[in-house]
Amino acid sequence: MPRERTLLERIARREGGETRRDGSTAEDLNALMDSVRNNITHVLNSRQGMSECVPDYGLPAMSDMVAGHEDYVRQVQDAVRLAVEKYEPRLRRVRVSRLSDEEHAHTLAFRIDAVLPSRSGEHRVWYQTEITGAGQFFVYD
Repeated sequence: MPRERTLLERIARREGGETRRDGSTAEDLNALMDSVRNNITHVLNSRQGMSECVPDYGLPAMSDMVAGHEDYVRQVQDAVRLAVEKYEPRLRRVRVSRLSDEEHAHTLAFRIDAVLPSRSGEHRVWYQTEITGAGQFFVYD
């Protein structure tokens, strides 16, 4: 079963003096969701070709997707879904939909819906993303 935090997050937490007071191994669903959100943020803010070890890690360069093109939003949406499916293995049944309400009228924003398996069962989770004009992704839960 998936752990709540990555190995590096657990090491940093331990070095920072954070430990569970009761010594239990109880699942921390919020920590698991935060870890997934952090990983999604890293994946979406990486561009393909930046890693020599994994050349397709991240998203294609936004400049490769023509902003005025009619399929631009669909291309970005598909790229986000494929990257999350491939590089966030803790999520299942990933769906990405565009947020197009008044609040997001002038931004490109998506909602990522998925299932997060854990020790306590499967949990439906969602993350909201917004893309800045510079192509940086912010991910919220």
